[in-house]
Amino acid sequence: MRIKNARVIVLPFILMSFLLASEKIKEKDLPLKYKEFLKLTRYIIQEKEKDAFMQLTSDRDRDIFIEAFWKQRDPTPGTPENEFRTEHLKRFEYVNEYFKRSTQREGWMTDQGRFYIILGPPTSIERFYGTLGIYPCEVWSYYGDAKKGLPPHFVLVFFQRRGSGEFKLYDPVSDGPTALIVNTRDLDVEDYEGMYDRLVELAPSLAEPAITMIPGEIPYNYTPSPRNAILLADIIESPKKNINPAYATNFLTYKGVVSTEQMTNFVDSE
Repeated sequence: MRIKNARVIVLPFILMSFLLASEKIKEKDLPLKYKEFLKLTRYIIQEKEKDAFMQLTSDRDRDIFIEAFWKQRDPTPGTPENEFRTEHLKRFEYVNEYFKRSTQREGWMTDQGRFYIILGPPTSIERFYGTLGIYPCEVWSYYGDAKKGLPPHFVLVFFQRRGSGEFKLYDPVSDGPTALIVNTRDLDVEDYEGMYDRLVELAPSLAEPAITMIPGEIPYNYTPSPRNAILLADIIESPKKNINPAYATNFLTYKGVVSTEQMTNFVDSE
């Protein structure tokens, strides 16, 4: 009889919690603490995680959810420190201090800030400042994580469009080499081999990154491949991979019914 009564009480409670959680609060209406959490995690939170978070109705539930969010990413859950969280905070603070050149925006909102947060510090940076015939730009080199679908080695180029303003991410396909060259009057915008040769004359080590993000993979006729766009998309999604969002969706259903420890250590199961 006790079991039946427990079911009668618990099941409607779960259903009521689900119905109450179905309404989302607007981000602008959140207390500052939770706006800051969403800003901090903008590039690493999955859509299902954010969707669940925005349906929470109390600060207590939000605090528990945030704790669970970081636990899902802790590489050493048996130790006191969460190395992932520590590194993420370090990157976030770094970009807000160093990537505000020629912009009124916070560093995390810039293209350089975004990819620094996602990938961490580059293995190397080659800067082209004051190079004759070339707009100011930087080439960041990275070693990729195969577990996240990234190639062993790739580069990102950031440049000042027309030589001024914020450093933007360069896209070989949508921008093209002419975006990096100051004087293009005698260049055919469809002659990629000609543009490549011009870059070899002006800045030899910039010529290849202007065509391809993967060193050594010069495409046919030097025409930038759509693979560049695919790689960019993979990079953006890389911090969200290998994270099971089931804990977040189940948080809405079971909050208040099971303990916090069970919630944060939820394992998806049939």
